[in-house]
Amino acid sequence: MLRRNRELWYALLAIVAITALYLTVYLQAGALPRASGLVGHGIGIIGIVLMLMTETLYSIRKRLTEARWGNMADWLRFHIFTGLVGPYMVFLHTAMRFRGLAGVAMLLTVVVVASGVFGRYLYTTVPREASAPGATGTAEGSQERASRLIARRRSLATWHAAHVPLTWVLFAVAFVHAGAALVYATLQR
Repeated sequence: MLRRNRELWYALLAIVAITALYLTVYLQAGALPRASGLVGHGIGIIGIVLMLMTETLYSIRKRLTEARWGNMADWLRFHIFTGLVGPYMVFLHTAMRFRGLAGVAMLLTVVVVASGVFGRYLYTTVPREASAPGATGTAEGSQERASRLIARRRSLATWHAAHVPLTWVLFAVAFVHAGAALVYATLQR
């Protein structure tokens, strides 16, 4: 079980470690780190970089079928790890304030992460080929398995058609937020 879901365990360990560091800063300061402070900006920047890595690196590797740099299963695990840890860091960056454009970005982040978790579930339930374990060997059994395979692959394709544009919208909103924060909160001080 641990080996099969290791990216989830690694993400959980990273989240626990990040939380411990965040709580240490909180206890020393006596308040949550401000989103615009050094810790807040730092954790937000690292989080968005992880999210960008989630979006770009796995997609690039998936499209480069002749590439020799890592197998797709490892890239998917990396995608899942960064897709959980990055948004968590962005969540901590908010300092529990969800107003305006930043609130919309955080809401979209939650939707995209939830969609990703659902996609991982679909991915693990979609068989890779029509010959599933427990096959009866009959023509009717083969036809039924093939129909289930087609239906499951369609559901995965439908999920993907929604997940990717949601991710693009999230990044568009996040970049507008970062630009506005840079202009209004940093450069106009």
